[in-house]
Amino acid sequence: MVIMSVESIKELEDFFRSMRQSFNSRDLKTYRSHFWTDKRFQNLDSSGRRDRGWGAFEEVLDQEFRYLETVKLELKDMEIQVFEDQFATAVGGWRLSQVDPEGRGNDLGGLCTFTICRMGNDWKIVAQHFSSMAEETANE
Repeated sequence: MVIMSVESIKELEDFFRSMRQSFNSRDLKTYRSHFWTDKRFQNLDSSGRRDRGWGAFEEVLDQEFRYLETVKLELKDMEIQVFEDQFATAVGGWRLSQVDPEGRGNDLGGLCTFTICRMGNDWKIVAQHFSSMAEETANE
């Protein structure tokens, strides 16, 4: 039997809002707090890069945050499924806009999947996957 409380859905909506805001402000410490920082954490990005362990993913993020002039992550139409108020999945759309120091912009978008577990009183992302979509499909 699957139990899904309204409170857990609200917690996760707030969780993803906070995660996105910390990413957009390049606050790596707060952004990190949304993740399970274990070496078993997995990140699969839209370019096909696979970061095994939080440390590998954090290194890439730190370099991007230091190099880029601006970053903006959007999450849209997130469908959240909660199981036993302890485990959840979220699937939705994503868009990332970046501007480098020379003013060149790069916009990416597609679909994303998050696996989230309750650890103590907090939710933590234990795995995430971003896939790209064709430009004309991503803009619809």
